[in-house]
Amino acid sequence: MNESGPVDAAVEPPCSCKLGRNLAAYGLEDLHATIRERRADGDSLRDLERFVNRSLLDGAIREAGADVIGDVDGIYDALTGDDVSAGKRTEVRERLEHAGVDVGAVEAAFVSYQTVRSHLRECLDVETARESRLSVDDARGTIEWARSRSEGIVERTVQRLAAAEEVAAGDVDVSHVVRIDCSDCGASYPVDRFVDRGGCDCGD
Repeated sequence: MNESGPVDAAVEPPCSCKLGRNLAAYGLEDLHATIRERRADGDSLRDLERFVNRSLLDGAIREAGADVIGDVDGIYDALTGDDVSAGKRTEVRERLEHAGVDVGAVEAAFVSYQTVRSHLRECLDVETARESRLSVDDARGTIEWARSRSEGIVERTVQRLAAAEEVAAGDVDVSHVVRIDCSDCGASYPVDRFVDRGGCDCGD
């Protein structure tokens, strides 16, 4: 699979790998957190390959403002499926091109599961070996990464609102406090405290 793809030099990606560059090119930077979460929830590398590529295709369609008949999953399968006839694939490609979608560019942006694995390991610091167990230190790192990511997204969104004069704001600084509430014992802790004390009062 071609491991090169479109890069928007005006967008600063969180990493320089193919997956990071192309998520940035299609305005999908928020998916880094989703990829991490889906992996933690049990998605395989193949699952994530499909998720990323389907998201890139959806981003390309939305970027073109295209009114395309058919769901994105079906369109993606028609473009990539081994059991799809050449005639069907050509029909779908022509429909997308007619709607203004640069099919060649988005196909070049598609990633392989090997690229997903490299992105997880080298960019998101996620262990891809299924037998590995999550340590407390790993959990702290994941939580801090997610919190920092969330703060950055909120801060940039507020800054954009201020620039558009939709809200009045000076030099904003966003902080995000995550709490853990247990409905069984009624305890409530900031997430750092929850992890440091080994959980809530249910273990007492």
